[in-house]
Amino acid sequence: DAGAVGAALSFDPTQPVYDSNNASFGGYWEWTQNDAKFGLIPNPQATRNPLATLMLKNDRSKSNDVIASAEFDYKVHNFTDLHLHLNLGTEHAYGKQTLDIPTYAASNYPYGRQGYEDQTKTNNSLNVYALYTKELARHKFDVMAGYEWQHFYRETYNEYKGYANPDGIVDNITYKDPTSEPTKTENYLLSLFGRANYSFDDRYLFTATFRNDRSSRFSPDNRSAFFPSFAFAWKAANEGFMKNQTLFNDLKLRLGYGTTGQQEISVPNADYAYIPAYTYNTTGAYYPFGNTYYTTSRPDAYNPELKWETTYTYNAGVDFSILNSRINGAVDYYFRHTKDLINQITAPAGMNFRNKIVQNVGTLDNQGVEFSLNTKPVVSKDFTWELNYNVAFNRNKITKLTVGSGDGYIAEGAGTFQGYVQGSAVGYPANSFYVYQQVYDNNGRPIEGLYVDRNGDHQITAADRYFYHNGTPDVNMGLSSKIIYKSFDLGFTLRASIGNYMFNGIAVGGSNVSDGGVYSSLGFFTNKPVSAFDTNFGTNSTNFLSDYYIQNASFVRCDNITLGYSFKKLFGVIN
Repeated sequence: DAGAVGAALSFDPTQPVYDSNNASFGGYWEWTQNDAKFGLIPNPQATRNPLATLMLKNDRSKSNDVIASAEFDYKVHNFTDLHLHLNLGTEHAYGKQTLDIPTYAASNYPYGRQGYEDQTKTNNSLNVYALYTKELARHKFDVMAGYEWQHFYRETYNEYKGYANPDGIVDNITYKDPTSEPTKTENYLLSLFGRANYSFDDRYLFTATFRNDRSSRFSPDNRSAFFPSFAFAWKAANEGFMKNQTLFNDLKLRLGYGTTGQQEISVPNADYAYIPAYTYNTTGAYYPFGNTYYTTSRPDAYNPELKWETTYTYNAGVDFSILNSRINGAVDYYFRHTKDLINQITAPAGMNFRNKIVQNVGTLDNQGVEFSLNTKPVVSKDFTWELNYNVAFNRNKITKLTVGSGDGYIAEGAGTFQGYVQGSAVGYPANSFYVYQQVYDNNGRPIEGLYVDRNGDHQITAADRYFYHNGTPDVNMGLSSKIIYKSFDLGFTLRASIGNYMFNGIAVGGSNVSDGGVYSSLGFFTNKPVSAFDTNFGTNSTNFLSDYYIQNASFVRCDNITLGYSFKKLFGVIN
């Protein structure tokens, strides 16, 4: 229960967990107040007891998942170089989650909550292709062409309501969810694809591929997109001038260009973001006709111009192996240009039915270098040491925003209920933190509400906000080691993320240590993080926009350490 986690952060830790003098709320201590109808009730504005929230909630789920596939390969009679291949796949999953919260639980007092949610998921796929291969002296080639069909279906049904209230009447109007009608959604993905490989003398390799994808998530005018790619590799180690050298066991140079498409949309109505659709309103949004209350619906935002997000990738690389393959490695450089980025943005008032809309918002460039090294520093009869390392450097930058105009336009990103903390603008990394530059006192403590006047106009306005770091790491690294001695092995895996920053929402959410921030006039205390006493902030509305809360989130982590023993024959049976 995510609500219990938040409650554990802000619930007054000086209060007891249990209340032996009051069994009204399952024996758990709660902030209370008097109600004219029900008497002593939990204070609806106060933080709930986190342990009570967990222990008085019976949330059960059960799921069944059936996955089946079939594969057929037919070698054409009297034409053995030609294969016909068919793949069929299906997945059918059903899950049911049942909820039971008693009437005495403070989280849903005094009616409790009961109900369930069903979800059915079905994925079907068909993939058929023909493959022709041929080898003529030093020439090898294969050609493949095929068709793919995929169907994704989801159906959800839920119904929740309260138990009978103390008067013996089930209050369905107030406590029955309006989402008790089935929610059904589906999407299709159709593809035509092909590939051709050619190799000359195992030295020069060429590859060309194409895909024509059609997604039902876009309008008929934008549904189809073409994604070609090309690659070339030169196995330099197989050249005649490399035969007499002893350093390289393998040396290959690679060049590539390719395009890929992206049609995933992270919003509730992702399958229908381009057409008008309606959603049932939330609990309590009913309209009366006589004595009957009817659920109302609201229109969703939609964008008929939505289309594929396309990424163009250019890459060059070198693979090498030296010293009898004791050292193997690869170096890659890549440049990716992504256009028609799909994202949910804030829509101007009156532009659509909601304040958020899915749109193709602009272009983004990524470039970086990746390096990997796999080594065996020690190899002997009984002892082997394997040491592997990889590092990746990446930079990204917004190069165009199609949703706004002017050099200073900023597309809003994530934030808090008070406003957005992240934003995107041309010339900066995507989703950078967009904040004020904090001013500090002589003791190094931030001064509430005081920021640097970055534009020099002698006032602090939104024009003084600036882009300060982002959540994407500049460098990712990995290191693994494995020592093998006879039948024993010992290994570990480390990984590091460097240059990524985070917005400390916990600290800023609990930063108000004014009288009203610690003790509410509604009758309860709120816990505060220790960091709140370092800042001693009050109620300034711009505190959450201070760059003080943008903090370095770089880390080095040990993912695992393993110790093993390999049995040559276990119980005389298992090798």
